[in-house]
Amino acid sequence: MKNLKLTKGLVALTSAALVAVFTVAMPTVARAADGCVDTTILSGIKVVDIQRCTGTDMNKSKYETIMPVKFNGTLMVYSHGIRYNVNLPAIPVVAPKGSLIDYSAAVSPSEEVTAALLAQGFALAGSGVQTQGWNLEESVDAALQVLTIARDQYPKINKVVAWGNSLGGLAAQALAEQLPGAIDAAAPMCIADSAQAEITMAGDFLWGMKTLFNPAIKGTNYSAGQAGYVEMLTDLGTVLTTLGALSAAISANPVAPAWPATTKVPAALQAIPMRSAVLLLGLISGIATQSNTYDASSGPVGPLETSFGLAISPALAVLENGAQAAILAVIANYDMEIRYGGVVFDNSKTDYAKRLGDDADIFAAALTGKSSTAGMLAYLSPFNPAAPRVTSNPVAVAKMNSVYQLQGKIEVPTIQISATADHITPPGAAQYLIDQYEASVANLAARSGKLLTIWNKPADSYTEFSSAGKPITPTVTTNGTNHCNYTTSQILAVAKLAASAAKTGKLPSSSAVKAAIKNEPNLFINPNYTPPLLKFRQ
Repeated sequence: MKNLKLTKGLVALTSAALVAVFTVAMPTVARAADGCVDTTILSGIKVVDIQRCTGTDMNKSKYETIMPVKFNGTLMVYSHGIRYNVNLPAIPVVAPKGSLIDYSAAVSPSEEVTAALLAQGFALAGSGVQTQGWNLEESVDAALQVLTIARDQYPKINKVVAWGNSLGGLAAQALAEQLPGAIDAAAPMCIADSAQAEITMAGDFLWGMKTLFNPAIKGTNYSAGQAGYVEMLTDLGTVLTTLGALSAAISANPVAPAWPATTKVPAALQAIPMRSAVLLLGLISGIATQSNTYDASSGPVGPLETSFGLAISPALAVLENGAQAAILAVIANYDMEIRYGGVVFDNSKTDYAKRLGDDADIFAAALTGKSSTAGMLAYLSPFNPAAPRVTSNPVAVAKMNSVYQLQGKIEVPTIQISATADHITPPGAAQYLIDQYEASVANLAARSGKLLTIWNKPADSYTEFSSAGKPITPTVTTNGTNHCNYTTSQILAVAKLAASAAKTGKLPSSSAVKAAIKNEPNLFINPNYTPPLLKFRQ
């Protein structure tokens, strides 16, 4: 998803318009003829001779394999991240040009990465997966099938690395844990945790938006069939207009922004600056307080130079990050409710005061003091009838949780990378894999010395301001923020470290790792860095 950039025109967006402008037939999946073609690609100025093969596997997932003529013996099997499981009209932020369900195969995170790896002799393979949305089981199966197809096509393959982004990173790790003999190394990037953990994080933020700012948001329990599809589209419009109102209010008066007209909270609560409520939602959900634009430390020259970074920037970061989390929650809730047969988000017993924890003191100024924090938490209490909680369908939750859960049973060298300010798959997801692995080693269910974690951290200060003191959204996304936002060189460093580990059967030495990331100032390795787990697991 792209960064939140709300405009005045967004306020006029209505759910009726969303539904009216979009009428399209669902795409069908036909089996394409398997075929290979000899061709070339450019990697910089280097011409690389390759053979590209495409087709569909036994489950009708589209696949692609690319074999360079000068092959180094290692195949990289890539699993892409989550894709929308529904067709969408043109919706600002979500799908500016509209989108159809994307079944295309992907062999790496980007064309630039693809070209660079092929130029270095790696073979690449990937699937499009026949089912989109939260498709962990299908993704693992598709990765295994394209791996098998590639091995059948090219017997000269002697080493295999499974890798992927986000949900694809989870798929790569699940494949490695369930079938360690199928691969020689794994490289999960910005790994997702589990369906329950991810939907809890995004769902908490969406529920908070509904409860504090706009009760018109449905959020969960979408109807079956076309009615539910319309409800989901309507929610996207309502969420975006609500975010637009919040953004406009903070821009107009960052110190004491007014609450939106759609709020139903009492006047006493509205006396608290709305930005404090936005920040509270981020903190209890686990949304990062650093974003593409806001570093939670810098301030403009003038009277707000100190207070902006302390009290305003964290809330603006949460708003920028939370926009994508809320959109994810709408689409993911709709997807998972259809997939598993009922509501899967549940906050009926969530203790948001406990969730806030020490952050109540750390962000005391930005939350406008302890009494204001207590007042907002009281309003979100399960004992407040004006803030009804959501109870899940136990059968649907059981189906969701029956999908493979990470166990950390790592038998092959595994190198993961995670960003400290990723707001969709926070570093706590990577920490969960670390914890599971350490427990498996202690229980003799995994081999020690097989997991390396590389962290990606944004600079301490990067927010820029105009001469008028307004924050400037960067034209290039700030590294270390946003979702799976790695540079090509960072991705290649991880890929090559994993390929080296596949050949030796061991993790690279500390000196080799340091050499690989020496020109990457945002990357670091620190076994003592322990980010908090996702709120669902705390």
